[in-house]
Amino acid sequence: MSESPERIEELRLEDYVAGVVSGEMPASFPAEALKAQAVAARSYALTRKIEAQAANRRWDIATGVLAQVYRQGASGPARAATAATAGEVMVAGVEPLEAYFHASCGGTTEAGLAALGRGHPYLPSVECGRCARAPGARWSVRIDARALASAARLRGAATDARVTSRTPSGRAERIEISAGPRRATVAATDLRQRLGYGRLPSLAFAVRAERGAFVFEGRGHGHGAGLCQWGAAGLAREGRGYREILGHYYPGADVVRMY
Repeated sequence: MSESPERIEELRLEDYVAGVVSGEMPASFPAEALKAQAVAARSYALTRKIEAQAANRRWDIATGVLAQVYRQGASGPARAATAATAGEVMVAGVEPLEAYFHASCGGTTEAGLAALGRGHPYLPSVECGRCARAPGARWSVRIDARALASAARLRGAATDARVTSRTPSGRAERIEISAGPRRATVAATDLRQRLGYGRLPSLAFAVRAERGAFVFEGRGHGHGAGLCQWGAAGLAREGRGYREILGHYYPGADVVRMY
């Protein structure tokens, strides 16, 4: 579905899932990783559909990086992965899972509560260690001192920035930013949103001042909760099947054929 309520596109769920697999994963990924993505995408889509029905909303799900990236004209491997898992959904009890996923975790995934405010037991922090081949697995970005101060709702230019607390996975949780005598403590998730998700790839970072700017050096891309897409590819290359991959990133979840 479109993010704009003025443009709503109706799709068969399986066609939508194939488009998400194609939009979210390279067609060159191993088949078992693509299947894992298909089940995760289908599960997430169903949770949004249930939510839409409860809210009497005309559309079920948005598109884009804050939902699921849907691409028209799905690739052959994406269609094959969708067909191979047709109707399969992850559930906790009888409800579909909010199967969040991200590009790469940098070694350890983040708990759903810390990353997204979703304290589901099937979204704990787990060791991954298979996403070192991801593009930009290690990254460094330079943020202008004024831009950083603005993101902290401070006037002028930032003069200091430090991580004051971290989550158990090692990601930044809260950051203290100073602009002269003024000081603000900001949730790291809020800071990333204000700076731009593309500008600050993840919260697994350290920060230091450097000549009128601040350098953030980190690892991974995305919020870090749930399935690590590049990690799933790594597990698939080791011979793991898609159900085993899903069990690794969503422990305790069951995969069932719902239709």
